[in-house]
Amino acid sequence: MWQNIRGFVAGAVAFVACPCHLPLTLPLLLALTAGTAVGGWLANNSALIYTISGVLFIGGLVLAGKWLLIDQVDSCEVSQKEELPSESI
Repeated sequence: MWQNIRGFVAGAVAFVACPCHLPLTLPLLLALTAGTAVGGWLANNSALIYTISGVLFIGGLVLAGKWLLIDQVDSCEVSQKEELPSESI
């Protein structure tokens, strides 16, 4: 259950951090931090913000895929077959 919750949170973070949303979210973030040192730094380093957003997006997608898809496949029970004795030559 916790892996599903973590997977959905990672997917939501990836969705919000998607670089295609930055033309909408970056001006909003700049307006919210206007007049502060953070706002000035964000305005001067927009290329770095796009890079960090892209890395966060890819990382969120990878974690969401791992926690929602891959771990569920690994948790399936597989019956073990008895090993046959090997013949010596």
